[in-house]
Amino acid sequence: MKYIVELRERILTKWMLLELEHASSIVGKEMLAFTNVRFKKWAQLLEPLGKIYKSSIVNLKEFHDKIIILDPKANETLSIEEAKEAILVIGGIMGNYPPKGRTYKYITSKIPSVRARNIGKHQFSIDGAIFIAKKIAEGNPLESIPFVKSIRIEIDPFHEIILPFAYPLSNGKPLIYDKLIEYLKFEIEMDEERMLQRVKQS
Repeated sequence: MKYIVELRERILTKWMLLELEHASSIVGKEMLAFTNVRFKKWAQLLEPLGKIYKSSIVNLKEFHDKIIILDPKANETLSIEEAKEAILVIGGIMGNYPPKGRTYKYITSKIPSVRARNIGKHQFSIDGAIFIAKKIAEGNPLESIPFVKSIRIEIDPFHEIILPFAYPLSNGKPLIYDKLIEYLKFEIEMDEERMLQRVKQS
């Protein structure tokens, strides 16, 4: 196990589950674990993707001397040497714009003796953060890993979705799961259908 995602949302949404599925495909199931898995249904959904811990990383004290929390509010940047030797903890938190500092609030501040490092000051998706952490652990300094600050997803010639978060580039393209793109497009279509139904009923 090399990467831990600490689940800190009240609901495990389809969007988040897709990011976690993508993260598992990036690093491999045997390298990934999930902590704070509070519900049996969550465990059932996540077991194919990595190891499950019901407890929060805050309470798993046996890991505290081995982990580094990836927190945008941390003062120091993750080094190659640290990334190679530590278990890296990522907040399982869906982004807010602007960021609210929830990784610090819910994880870092609860275990102040543990190391915290940033991977830049930008807010990445869960799978994007794991991709960057993996690249650093493989010997690539953070400054050599390209990223874009936001991406646009075209729905049709007249509509697009803007995601105002940072995404690393892989082979010159923003790293976003193809299944997530399909999901976002499907949700927009469903929202439009619901809006049309409300108009017809009014």
